[in-house]
Amino acid sequence: ICEECDQELEEPLPDGTRPLNVMIPKFLTFFGAESPVLREYAISTTTLFVTQRSESMQPMMDTFVVELFKRANDDNAEVLKAVCKAVVALVESRPDKLMPELENVVNYMIHTTQHSDPDIAMEACEFWLSFCEQEELVESLKPFLNRVVPTLMRGMVYSDEDLLMLDHDDNDAVVPDSDQDIRPRHHRARTHDQHQAESNSDGVSDNGDDESDDESDDDVDDYYAEWSLRKCSAASLDVMSTAFGDQILEFVLPVLKEELASDDWRVKEAGILALGAIADGCMAGMGPHMPSLLPYLIQWFKHEKALVRSIACWSASRYGKWAIYGAEPNTMKVYFEPLLAGLLEAMMDNNKRVQEAACSAFATVEEDAGPYMAPYIQPVLETLVRAFGLYQRKNLIILYDAVGTLAEAVGAELNQPQYVQMLMPTILERWKNLQTYDQHMFPLFECLSAIALGLGAGFTPYAQTIYERSVQIVGETLHLCQQAAQDPSLDAPNKDLVIVALDLISAIVQALGEESQALIAQHNGVALQLVGMCMVDPETDVRQSAFALLGDLAMYCFALVSPQLEPIMQQLIPQIDRGFSHLNVCNNAAWSVGEIALKAGEELMTPYVAPLLERLVPLLNNENTPLTLAENAAITIGRLGLVSPAQVAPNLDAFAQRWCYVLASVKDNDEKSSAFQGMMTMISANPPGISKAFLMFCQAAVNWQTPDSRLMDMFVQTFAGLKQMAGSEWESSMAMLDPQSRQLIKERFNA
Repeated sequence: ICEECDQELEEPLPDGTRPLNVMIPKFLTFFGAESPVLREYAISTTTLFVTQRSESMQPMMDTFVVELFKRANDDNAEVLKAVCKAVVALVESRPDKLMPELENVVNYMIHTTQHSDPDIAMEACEFWLSFCEQEELVESLKPFLNRVVPTLMRGMVYSDEDLLMLDHDDNDAVVPDSDQDIRPRHHRARTHDQHQAESNSDGVSDNGDDESDDESDDDVDDYYAEWSLRKCSAASLDVMSTAFGDQILEFVLPVLKEELASDDWRVKEAGILALGAIADGCMAGMGPHMPSLLPYLIQWFKHEKALVRSIACWSASRYGKWAIYGAEPNTMKVYFEPLLAGLLEAMMDNNKRVQEAACSAFATVEEDAGPYMAPYIQPVLETLVRAFGLYQRKNLIILYDAVGTLAEAVGAELNQPQYVQMLMPTILERWKNLQTYDQHMFPLFECLSAIALGLGAGFTPYAQTIYERSVQIVGETLHLCQQAAQDPSLDAPNKDLVIVALDLISAIVQALGEESQALIAQHNGVALQLVGMCMVDPETDVRQSAFALLGDLAMYCFALVSPQLEPIMQQLIPQIDRGFSHLNVCNNAAWSVGEIALKAGEELMTPYVAPLLERLVPLLNNENTPLTLAENAAITIGRLGLVSPAQVAPNLDAFAQRWCYVLASVKDNDEKSSAFQGMMTMISANPPGISKAFLMFCQAAVNWQTPDSRLMDMFVQTFAGLKQMAGSEWESSMAMLDPQSRQLIKERFNA
């Protein structure tokens, strides 16, 4: 009741009394109750109000802390766990109540983190994780690191109970997986992100979010069957290393040296885990140690214990960037190639857990290496294709990801006949044999999207079959969803299938370019009809992918889009929401408008420019608008100005300052180029409109590194016109710029 009705309990009763003002003092009296169950429930319930920052709780917080620590040495395990959870809640919600007694609190939590009961120790260990995530607190932990760090490292050793839950040394590669072994998978719809467009200016973009690192860590951490003291200790050390950086190494390294040299495989394994945990935070400080440590990690890929082999793969992958870009001479030859060879061999291990760890580690390393993977495509593909014949269902999902990541890393380098012949027959066989609603369809769709983008026109021989099935899946799934909406007895299918299918169609369109028109035109352009349905789908991720595909179709198949422009714009414009309640939908809709405008031209766009500006300009000018959305809004406004300057230029002073500020930091790409061409077309039509934003426009102009010839000509003409208009005031305007910007404008733009 307290958890679900916290707001209602804060509301005064008719006599003016707040229920919590009566309840909380009563709960506090039960902290010392004779019954351990009452003590546990009283502490747990009252802790809810700490976590919820209850107004009624605040006057009683001092009493809560005093009563809580009276139970610090309670003889009941459940009460002790409740005490630890309460201390963590205080760290997160009212750390000021702990700071005066921080030394005593730290001593208590160090002691309790080493409790003989692993469940109590785990709850205590949460304290370090939470504490280090509070930026304003973390520095105060520094005096205690010499004791905390070794405590955490000891907590990483597998317990007997942990090992009972793991079939850790079986050669189980031929044992089929059950459905329970496979976690549900959710596809994230594609978002158009200017920072991804920097390296791929035609609109190729994946997710534009920051979750991928966390997800890869979670995938690898599957060896821990559930959250445990070991996992919590490792996560705490990871966060601590990020907070303190190399400062913690003086406490880590002595323990690490001892653990890695241990004859007890469990202790060695914990040391390898710790080595991986500190990688992100201590990469610089670990650099001098890695020439000797990395060969050991690679050697441990063949350790007799599967759990050592698997954690060694993960830990080594955390140092992949060092092996690629490290300061050592001949780094790739000496360190990266042995790492890659070791991981490829480990991927063929007879233990499924090692396969999983090695394949995930390989995906991390190839992503870090990017185009540097190109010389190794042949041996990599040989291993990946062999793995398709060895892996069971769960690990096949990771294998699809590894193939897709390779395609993203090497790009067009994959489009060599020998590589295509190695890879595509295996992938096509999977595509042909998988049932539509098989769990493997999601990673296979994603894998094929990456392959299509990598192969480009080389994907043409496979496009027809894959495109037709993708369109069929979208149509069937939408139809089944409509039936389920009308008949509650029917189960609606997973719409993630629609999302991955739309994203694959997008990838095919981008890969084939204008040659994709023949595919899209098939069956009376049914694909466009389905896109129209998806643009108004109740699920935001479906709309998000639909608008991403619409933008690609506008780029390469506008002749097919043009006849449907009026209904498309009627559906599209309302999705550009000034409140950005559905951020990624709004983002993709704004981007797709810009692509449509470039192809449609002034006459076709005339009816839509005013309603679009009514939405895009407030989005751009709102400082709370997320950066990616603001950038796409600015790009589209610029493109509308290029196509319809007569309609957009009169509004120039309403958005010019924010426009220049937002796009100044976007790296050069074709989308930014077309937007700047639009800006200068508007300046030519309405020179006074840029007056308030003149200095910001100058800064945005000099931030260009490699403008194409057309854009450079426009810069020269625009600055010449502005200089002529300013007359004698030009030099005083220039004097307001920093010396470097003045010099660049003079040298580049002859002004």
